[in-house]
Amino acid sequence: MDNVGMTLHTALFLSYHETWDIDTLYLMKKIIFISFADLILSDINSGTKNYIKKLDEKIFDELYARAYEYFLESEAPEYLKQDFKNTLTRKDKAKEDEIFLAAKKYVWLFEAQMNARAFPEIYEVPLGQMREEIHELAKNLWSLQDLLQNANHEKYLAHIYRLSFSMRWNQYKRNTPISVMSHKVVVAYLSYIIGMTGNQAGEENDITDMMMRAIYHDVPEVITGDIITPTKKAVPGFVELLEEVEKTMMDDYLFGYISPEYKSYIAPYILSPFDDEIGKRVKYADIFSALIEAKVEDKQGNTFFHEKYQTILAHIANLSHPWVEFLLREILFFFDSERDDSIWKK
Repeated sequence: MDNVGMTLHTALFLSYHETWDIDTLYLMKKIIFISFADLILSDINSGTKNYIKKLDEKIFDELYARAYEYFLESEAPEYLKQDFKNTLTRKDKAKEDEIFLAAKKYVWLFEAQMNARAFPEIYEVPLGQMREEIHELAKNLWSLQDLLQNANHEKYLAHIYRLSFSMRWNQYKRNTPISVMSHKVVVAYLSYIIGMTGNQAGEENDITDMMMRAIYHDVPEVITGDIITPTKKAVPGFVELLEEVEKTMMDDYLFGYISPEYKSYIAPYILSPFDDEIGKRVKYADIFSALIEAKVEDKQGNTFFHEKYQTILAHIANLSHPWVEFLLREILFFFDSERDDSIWKK
């Protein structure tokens, strides 16, 4: 999930700086939807997947197709399943697919370079292969060429990647820790579901806007860390002061690495993601993600999170919106079900 979040940020960065008009909604959905199969196939590392694809691309594609079928065999509204299938089978988004591949390769290279500091001998060969591949991709993508040649842009993304090491609920013992980066991916997908569900009920949600807000909403924590809600509310006026501190620190430690134009583009998503009615729906996704996290801990006997789970659930159950029943039924209570996964294991 951290890898997915890092790929999303890199792809969106490349999209903005590309010379073509990029369909960012398609790009965000494809990155997240493909990750569903990667989660199923998580026992096969990325390097091994590359070799499988090189030696027999047909078997590789069949393996992924079977993983996608696993999800599509689950109960879900047809409009979500159809959008999932349409996104993964489109053939008219070549430039977006190039950016996705470039972002994925760039993140792999970044991760490998980090690991190579500790295990240089192990990563010597794959690092060389990754560098060759990414420089080949850069021949057709001006944005990737610029990223590889611009130290400030690389520093900006490196700061964003730090969210993979910032843990949620950081003052409490967790059986299953989740990073802020992974949390943002979950919120992006939940925002997509909330937006799509609302549109089916007659709303006019801008799904692109909702997912962008979700992906960027916790970026200030790169600088400030994950300050828990009780601390934020400990002293009257502290929340408002913290918002001003975040803006100042973002200027000092992050926005200085990017152009004023790019800052103007992403700053609203970062600094005021929950403003207006659309922002409220993204905040609902944020809260529901916290509910899932608390549920996971509660299921493992973490008594502190049992109370947290009950409190958040009571809050969400009182909300009036088409997505409430759907998410509670299709996602949350799934954790209490005894699902037979033999369809994949066969």
